[in-house]
Amino acid sequence: MSKRRPIFLANFAVAGYVAPGSKGVVKARKGAFTLIELLVVMAIISILASMLLPALGKAKEKGVTIFCVNNLREMGFAMQMYGDDSNDRLPVSYANILIPGQGAFNSPSPSNAWTAALQPYYQNTNVLRCPALNGRYKQSGFSYFMGSAAFSVLASDTNQISPASVILRSINTPSFYVLCGDCNYASDPTNADLNNNDVDTLFNSQNLPSPIHNNRVNILFADWHIKNYKNFNAGEITFAITNSGVPWQ
Repeated sequence: MSKRRPIFLANFAVAGYVAPGSKGVVKARKGAFTLIELLVVMAIISILASMLLPALGKAKEKGVTIFCVNNLREMGFAMQMYGDDSNDRLPVSYANILIPGQGAFNSPSPSNAWTAALQPYYQNTNVLRCPALNGRYKQSGFSYFMGSAAFSVLASDTNQISPASVILRSINTPSFYVLCGDCNYASDPTNADLNNNDVDTLFNSQNLPSPIHNNRVNILFADWHIKNYKNFNAGEITFAITNSGVPWQ
């Protein structure tokens, strides 16, 4: 008597086939998802997106901040080299940020913008523009100011501010002194000669909190280090030549 081979369910796993002794029908899986499954997946994706997007936005802004810091570092190198060649003096910034039409890059009178005077010492003009500031303030191609307010005050009479050169060796507290930084103030888009002679370009109350860099501004100090701040910090910042902790006045 010949032996009968066992029948395995797997050998007959076709749609609608009922194997002998089996308890159900083996059905083929259709390729499409059900409506409920799709809604569940979409809900999960929406929740994950709502959790991740703020973090991605902050990460992107952090990247722009680092880009801006690198620009200021390049400006610092250019200022150092210019000062070495000019008896520790930086180029004079003449423009009044409050008056449109001043400070063209190659202005014939009274002189070129300070950014143009430094041009032989930096590689290209891209270092003059912060993408965040560019997008915020009238698409200006010039984003950084010369911190010459204290020297302009010393050179002025009682009636008028007189633009003056920053003399690096005259700064008593270089690690506190604001030499350059983000121009967190609206200006003429063609003004390449930005300075803080006439207005506080960092911590002006109408522009705080800062609309860029996660509500901070980047500052280049006269000892060449760079740091960002939300507000004026008297323990680390000064706008005066001889004393620390002096706010812009």
